[in-house]
Amino acid sequence: MKLNMDLQTALIVAGLVFLVLLFGYNQWQIRKARRPRELSPEDDLPPMREPVVGQATAPETTARLHEAGAESVQRREPTLAPGMPVAPSQPNHVAAAAAAAASTADADEAVAEEVAVAVGVVQAESSAEDGDAEVVSAPAPAAAPVPAAAPAPVPAPVAPPVAAVPDGQPAPAVIDPLIDCIVPLHLERKASGDRILPLTGRLRRAGTKQVHIEGLRAEANAWEPVTAGHQYEDLQVGVQLANRSGPLNALEFSEFITAVESLAEALDASADLPDMSETVANARELDGFAAGSDVQLGVNVISDGAPWSAAYVQNVATQDGLVLSRDGTRFIRYQANADGVQRPLFTLQFGDTNFLRDDLTVKSGRQITLLLDVPLADQDTRPFKTVCEYGHTLAQRMGAQLVDDNMRPLTEASFIAIFGQLETLYQKLEARGMPAGSPVALRLFSV
Repeated sequence: MKLNMDLQTALIVAGLVFLVLLFGYNQWQIRKARRPRELSPEDDLPPMREPVVGQATAPETTARLHEAGAESVQRREPTLAPGMPVAPSQPNHVAAAAAAAASTADADEAVAEEVAVAVGVVQAESSAEDGDAEVVSAPAPAAAPVPAAAPAPVPAPVAPPVAAVPDGQPAPAVIDPLIDCIVPLHLERKASGDRILPLTGRLRRAGTKQVHIEGLRAEANAWEPVTAGHQYEDLQVGVQLANRSGPLNALEFSEFITAVESLAEALDASADLPDMSETVANARELDGFAAGSDVQLGVNVISDGAPWSAAYVQNVATQDGLVLSRDGTRFIRYQANADGVQRPLFTLQFGDTNFLRDDLTVKSGRQITLLLDVPLADQDTRPFKTVCEYGHTLAQRMGAQLVDDNMRPLTEASFIAIFGQLETLYQKLEARGMPAGSPVALRLFSV
C-alpha cells in the first residue's frame, strides 16, 4: 500500500515538473520568435496575412481590419575640429556610391533624392579639397575653400507638458480595435471616475500585456481615459493582443477576464465577454504580422586606425546632442513629430559599453553602431536619411568608414535595396492601419 502511494506521488510530481518545463519552453520559443530582426539587402519581406475576424468581432472592427488590406594598436583620440577632411588615401566608398545612386538615370527619383541629400556634406567637403568651393546644390564662383560646418547640436528632448483635461474636452482615446481585445461594460446608471478608479487596481496589466479603461462621457459623446470628477454612462476595457513579448495567451486572457468580471460586479454592470479561442487566434495572427514587420536597420562607423575610448565616444555623442538612456547602454537621438512631441529617432551604441557602470577610460573599441527601429520612427521624418547623414559626418570627423552589418562598405546597390525594402515595409504597415511611428505602432512594437 505504501509502495503504491509513493509511486503515485512520484508520478504526480513528475507530471507537474513536465508541465512546468513545457510551459517554460513554449514561452522561450515565443520570445525567441519575436525578437526584432535586422534588415539586410538580401531580405525579402514576407507577405501580409489577412487578420482573423470572427463572428464576435464588432462590425466597425471588421470594417477597419479588412479596409487595411583584435589587433593591438596604441589607442589614439582623433580631434573633433569642424570640417576635418578624411585622408585622401582612405576610399570614401559610401560617398562615391551614394553620389552615383543620386545621379543614375535609372534610379528611382525618390531614392536619388534621399541619397543626394544624405551625402551633400561629403560632396561639399570633397570639392573644397580640390580647390573648387561649391555649394551643395549649385556652383559658386572660384574662391577660397569653404570648410563644411559641424552639425549643430540637437537640444536635449524636453518632455511635453501634460495639459489638464478641460471640462467637456476628453483626452484622446487609447483603446484601438486593431490591437486590443475590447470588453464593453454597460452600466445600470452613471458612475463617476472617483468611484471607478479605486476598483481598477487589478486592471493595469494582464501578464505582459497592457490594459486600458475608458469611459463614455455624454457631454463630449466620446471615449476618454477614466478621470476623477467626470461622469460616465458606459465603460470599455481593452487588453493588448500582442507586443514584442509575444501574443496574448490563454492564461493572460483568463487573468484579464477575471479582473473585468470583478469590476463589472462592483459597478453593477453587464459585460459582453469575448470568446477565448477567437481572441487568442486574433492575437496570434497579429503577432505573426508584427514579427514579419519588426525590423531594425543598422549602419556601423568603423575606425580606420586605432580604437576609440568609451570616454571619447561619450564626449562625441554628448556634443552632438544625443541623450544617454536610463540604463546607460546607448545614446538616443530625439526628433519632434508632427505634434511637436519629442520621440526617439535612432540610437548610438558602442559595443556592450554601459556608460553608467563601465570605466570609460579603459573601455575601448573600433565600432559605433547607429540603429534605426523602423516601425517606431515616423516615415514622414525620413529617418534613414537622417541616420545616413549623421553617419557620414561622424565617419568624417572620427577618421572612419561607414559599413553595413557585414562590414562591407555601403554601395549604390545597397542603398537602392534598402530604400526599396523600407518602402515595402512602410506600405505594409500603412495598409494594416498602423503607419510607422503612429500611436498604435508604438504600442504594438513595445515590450
